[in-house]
Amino acid sequence: MSLAADIMTKSAFAAHVGVSAGRISQYIAERKIFGEALEGEGRNAKIRASVAVEQLRKTLDPSQRFGANGTATRSAPVASELSFDVPEKPKAPLKPTVIVDPFIDEVAAEKLKQQKITTARMEREEALELGRYMLTDDARREMVKAVAEAFKVMEQATPEMAKAIAAQFSVSTHDATHVLLKAFRDHRAKKARDFADAAAELEEHVEDEQQ
Repeated sequence: MSLAADIMTKSAFAAHVGVSAGRISQYIAERKIFGEALEGEGRNAKIRASVAVEQLRKTLDPSQRFGANGTATRSAPVASELSFDVPEKPKAPLKPTVIVDPFIDEVAAEKLKQQKITTARMEREEALELGRYMLTDDARREMVKAVAEAFKVMEQATPEMAKAIAAQFSVSTHDATHVLLKAFRDHRAKKARDFADAAAELEEHVEDEQQ
């Protein structure tokens, strides 16, 4: 064999001796192939075949040694030699050791609490945008507006009621109107105060039973 032909890549040498390329890397790591058998360093190192075969004949287990042609020979297959050619049976993963740290638990609990608060706030904001909720100030304004409209309708009906009373009880329409308006406005003022007090007691947030 010429000197140039004697120099091989790891893969070519692995094919030459009948083992896997991974096994050749293992031989180098275990210094079963070393020194003059290596041309270069690291992963790009090449193999001087004749020297490497002689080294392996001396360093390998008898069941793994090479014949005269450089091809691996075995009296019987060995598990270590087959491990590079046959996929290993997957091993059951080891269960991690859990170390309980009270401080970490406390920090995790606080983070969870903050996440719940943030989630609740975002849900309220979404519901507000969809029209399910309304701000308390808006609710107060809408309540006052609705009550004012109701009283307005009732006050506009007062002249008609005064006419009916005047005709029923033979009194002047003017007197009946005056009495009805005074009674109505006194009642309206009292109810307005009651509504204002009730609106002031409204909470900023209330429990939503639909959640």
